[in-house]
Amino acid sequence: MLVCRYADGGRRGYGRVDHDHVVPVEYDPGAGRWVPRPGPARPLGEVRVLAPAEPTKIVCVALNYRAEGAAGAGRPADSASMAVVLKPPSSLVGPWAPVSHPGRSWVLKHEAELAVVIGTRCKRVSPGRAEAVVAGFTCANDITAYARDGAGPGGHPVWAKHFDGCTPLGPWLATDLDAADAEITCRVDGELRQRGSTRDLLTPVHDVVALVSEHMTLLPGDVILTGTPGGSGPLPVGGRVEVAIGGVGTLCNTIGEPSGAAGETGAAGSEREGRSTP
Repeated sequence: MLVCRYADGGRRGYGRVDHDHVVPVEYDPGAGRWVPRPGPARPLGEVRVLAPAEPTKIVCVALNYRAEGAAGAGRPADSASMAVVLKPPSSLVGPWAPVSHPGRSWVLKHEAELAVVIGTRCKRVSPGRAEAVVAGFTCANDITAYARDGAGPGGHPVWAKHFDGCTPLGPWLATDLDAADAEITCRVDGELRQRGSTRDLLTPVHDVVALVSEHMTLLPGDVILTGTPGGSGPLPVGGRVEVAIGGVGTLCNTIGEPSGAAGETGAAGSEREGRSTP
């Protein structure tokens, strides 16, 4: 089943994607599944599709893919040996929406990833139970800002992944995805930049959920980005970036013009989201 988060007039909620319609649903944490909720089905083309999560935190796992042709050894043994970065909810942006460029001092790079969205509050969940706390899986682009002078990511790791709109997510959740065998690609203006599979993860998806929950309580809506395959590269201003995962769909965004005006105001990243079609 595919589930989107959408806005219909002044109302927001989740809906099952049924061909060209959205049928209202909600997640039942006790049952661990999506259930019907009151409301009419709506044409998909008449609603605004939003990022399919409302997280309190976004957890990013780094360096979690084997290099091409490498042996399958080296899997982190525990949470202390797994590299993790936190991103704020304000970095979230939905499908078909522009990505805010933080300024001409930075070069943006794409990182296509499988994202896990938590459905049930959990702490110290075992890998065997991890599937029961997951509401669904979706596409993510963990965009990173690198200092143009070559000083490294954003000049400081905090800024590299924390600007508004640097976490495109969507277009919807897949509830029945085989997360151990999902193909991931990234294209920029039609050019294939990344191709990989979750088969090559050093720490498998459900193990990632378990390891993260060792350190922090995971709340409904929280997002875990499970790592990116090789091939991350620069994103041109005005470029169209597409992250596709088999069984989920394609997340499309464009890169906006660099900002830099002092005192800029505007919507938070999660509010800049697109329509249901490109």
